[in-house]
Amino acid sequence: MFIGIPSYNRAKILKISLRSFVNSKLVRGFIIVADAISSSEAEEYNRSIKYVKDLGFEVIYDVKIGRRGSTKARNMVLEYARYNLRKDDVLVLYDDDYIYPGDHSLIPAIYWLKDSSIGVVGGRVINIRRRRIDPDFALNIYNLADNLTKITGFIFLNNTHGPRYVDYTTPLMALKAEILDKEVRYDENYGGIGYREESDLQIQIRKLGYKIIFEPRFYTYHLAIESGGNRYSDLENRIFWKWINHIYFMNKWRYPFHKKVLSYMILTTYALINGPSAIKGVLKANRIVK
Repeated sequence: MFIGIPSYNRAKILKISLRSFVNSKLVRGFIIVADAISSSEAEEYNRSIKYVKDLGFEVIYDVKIGRRGSTKARNMVLEYARYNLRKDDVLVLYDDDYIYPGDHSLIPAIYWLKDSSIGVVGGRVINIRRRRIDPDFALNIYNLADNLTKITGFIFLNNTHGPRYVDYTTPLMALKAEILDKEVRYDENYGGIGYREESDLQIQIRKLGYKIIFEPRFYTYHLAIESGGNRYSDLENRIFWKWINHIYFMNKWRYPFHKKVLSYMILTTYALINGPSAIKGVLKANRIVK
């Protein structure tokens, strides 16, 4: 089992994440694609990589100065996995501010992936602190979130109940390496914060005939860092990219008109609730779309 981690401008945070794996007996190695903003940060990335290599982990990595962007970095993780992992391996997609709780958190995902019909197991992401800016839409009411997602095309996460089959799940995913030979990749047209990039990947996997299951016993802790990384801490930019990427997603996958309208209404209401900065983001996005 390998852990795939893209990282940008978070060398100190990635160090914390990697060190949380030191006692693991299930994780064989890491695939790390890291973009640094300076040579000193690149050196810090390399020191963290050397640390886990010295502990006996295999590490496939690419560290550079610059910024590839979220989807390109994630696709590099998938490409390295495709050419280096065995077909019966499991790749767990992590973010650089996730903290590994221990091997017990992976066992449920391994169990479900033994089923040939299941391609992805989505896991629970537990925020250690409350995100100040643009939190996820979580509705932990049985069946309500999944049904609203089907009705509107918008993502309402229920990250408590399960295990259950789902259309979409969290960014924490354990997937069969065999899937990567089928040209499943993140769509690099998703920009900025990459909103809906995981949804797009999950649709591709379901169209191959695999099922996605959400398993809350498969989980990670999330530091919810709002600086560095590919996310924007500025609410205007976050809402801007959320709107742009959502429209692209809905058009790409040919959602019916009523679902487009409902999902746009949800985003607009969310922007109104969050005030002037969020409203500016929506207006800016609509000027570009037009």
